[in-house]
Amino acid sequence: MTLAQKIPATRTTETLAPTFGAGISALRAIVRTFLNRRAAYRVSELPDYLLTDIGLKRDDVHDAMHADWREDPTFKMAMAAARRRRQSGKVA
Repeated sequence: MTLAQKIPATRTTETLAPTFGAGISALRAIVRTFLNRRAAYRVSELPDYLLTDIGLKRDDVHDAMHADWREDPTFKMAMAAARRRRQSGKVA
């Protein structure tokens, strides 16, 4: 009897494959969030009359930009615009 057992190569790759896939998925999510945050920053630079045209108020943009860094600000802005559209009775 030995103290160490040799692990077959297929077993090692089967163990590492899900970990590698999860790492790639996490990296994609981080990049997507970063790009969406950049887009939200551009939206925050728009004048108020253009924000009104897309169904947002300056407060919506401010709240979205000051959310947690892991949250997608563009999603928060889209939800605020949809809520305002639903309240006014307009359907796009």
